[in-house]
Amino acid sequence: MCGIAGAFYYKKNLPVSKELLKRMSDEIIHRGPDDEGFYLKGNIGLAFRRLSIIDLNTGNQPIHNEDKSVRVVFNGEIYNYVELREDLKSRGHSFYTGSDTEVIVHLYEEYGADFPLYLNGMYGIALWDEKKKALFLVRDRPGIKPLYYAETDSGLLFASEIKALLKGGVSRVPDHEAINRYLSYGYIPSPLTGFRAIRKLNAGHMLICSNKTCVEKEFWDLTDKSFSSEDISEDEITGLLIDELKEVLYRQTRSDVPLGIFLSGGIDSSLVASVAAEKCNLKLNAFTIGFKEESYNETGNAKIVAERLGLPLNEFILSESEIFKEIEHIMSFLDEPLFDYSAIPVYFISKLASLSVKTVIGGEGGDELFGGYQTHYLHRIAEWYRKVPRLMRNGLKAAVNKLPESHNYLSLPYKLKRFTYGAEFPYDSAHYRWKVLFDADEKKKLLSDDFVQDISDLEPFHAMGKYFEKAQKRDYSIGEQLMYVDFKTFLQDDPLQKTDRMSMANSLEVRVPLLDNAIIDFSRKVSLNKKIKGFQTKYLLRKALSRFQPAEIAFGKKRGFTPPVALWIKNGLKDYMLSSLSPEAVSNVGFLRHAYVTEIIDDHLNGRAENSRLIWALIVLVNWHRNYVAG
Repeated sequence: MCGIAGAFYYKKNLPVSKELLKRMSDEIIHRGPDDEGFYLKGNIGLAFRRLSIIDLNTGNQPIHNEDKSVRVVFNGEIYNYVELREDLKSRGHSFYTGSDTEVIVHLYEEYGADFPLYLNGMYGIALWDEKKKALFLVRDRPGIKPLYYAETDSGLLFASEIKALLKGGVSRVPDHEAINRYLSYGYIPSPLTGFRAIRKLNAGHMLICSNKTCVEKEFWDLTDKSFSSEDISEDEITGLLIDELKEVLYRQTRSDVPLGIFLSGGIDSSLVASVAAEKCNLKLNAFTIGFKEESYNETGNAKIVAERLGLPLNEFILSESEIFKEIEHIMSFLDEPLFDYSAIPVYFISKLASLSVKTVIGGEGGDELFGGYQTHYLHRIAEWYRKVPRLMRNGLKAAVNKLPESHNYLSLPYKLKRFTYGAEFPYDSAHYRWKVLFDADEKKKLLSDDFVQDISDLEPFHAMGKYFEKAQKRDYSIGEQLMYVDFKTFLQDDPLQKTDRMSMANSLEVRVPLLDNAIIDFSRKVSLNKKIKGFQTKYLLRKALSRFQPAEIAFGKKRGFTPPVALWIKNGLKDYMLSSLSPEAVSNVGFLRHAYVTEIIDDHLNGRAENSRLIWALIVLVNWHRNYVAG
């Protein structure tokens, strides 16, 4: 895991300075504190920060091919590099390192712009072809690793993080349309960022720059099913999944440094840990984080899993005082707004793990591929609900809205209020409504008139709507559409971005076996009724886990590393919250109405509403504006 940056002045053919590359790469030194490397020639410059994982002695980048006409820097890991290396050697290619990086230049020589199709891994790649004077920026299939770019008057700047581009002189003017989408989704859907001048390269996309033009294209998307699992028994397909995951873990645990595993005690991490220990005989250090608030705490489950597998478990109980000491530092790594407050425990568990390992295994991806969210089946309940006469539905909704607020994790009042809010809409709009933070009415009270006039739609459903349209054209069932949309939107811009930022803040690499090419392809062959059975989410993963762990683990409730922010901002983080959203701080943003911010806070503190999600989204936005826009 590393960080990359660079410049290609294709518009004006100006020389790239090392001072610029050094300035940009130093801004992301946390991604690679072990070494650095540069390549400069005329109007092209590549920079690299290294976190040494594979080939510790000769793997520093940039890496080149035999005649040095192709150069590459990349952030990530190529899991099938051993197999690719042997194949490329048989085709006559010569290698001078033992690194996974070197297969990239030779794949490019062999297959040209199609080279990413042969990669199995997580990556943000910048490849320079000296003969063609062409730069290729490539981001992995699901978007595990980030890659940003900005068009300037001279050409293109790119980097693993936005902060490096800002250090390179890119404009800090905020993008109001992107901020509008953030206030709806809690993240900024790709390709937008918080800045007008900066774009995220979409997952599975490639940007090719040459001859005074840049063209972006999609090189990969989730495939249609090659066959259905309808005729395969549950036991058979469960065994096939375990066998596939076993091979994936053998491949993904190649490393020249010790590895660990994040163990929340939830379905995904427990399954990965169980297969790693029981089928691969891997003895990994396990890391978990907990909270003193019982409805949020899953350390008990993590202890059961670790004990059954014989894994040493490193545990950290997170308190408000610990967060207060680190919160400004955590916020400094959010160079685009990201509401997801589970970033806090991910930061602390990454800090804990980094004391003893450089690489850990995570559990991201299982929800989007195997039906892990209640919103993947709620449309069926909503269909029944809408058959109830409207007058009765209105009465039920009024009664639900009068239920007393609870700050317990996913409390019944919270879930009922979210359900009745979205259930009146068609399934695609309901999927958006069940996730939305601020709706159009709330935005009108929150945002200045000038801001509202500057954006296209206060309900930016179209950010996910375009993926619904794509899935509908493929005749996906409703459940398959919902998972496809979450894979193409939420996954890359929320959980994967959160994990990358918080782990790399601690110079820690996180590998995600459930997003290996093989598991993604496998998931496309599994019928929907084996992913969600009745109202049981991730049924196939649970069945697989039940072969290793007791039923209370395999068929328990979904939690993860979700912290009790609703309680914290009433207690130990109250002063921080009030300071972050003070009249002066809100006024400095320029487009927020403090009167409505105050109303949101008061309603939460006085128990009239559970507004922790809205409050935290505003805290992140105000801090991001202070750190990166006002700068």
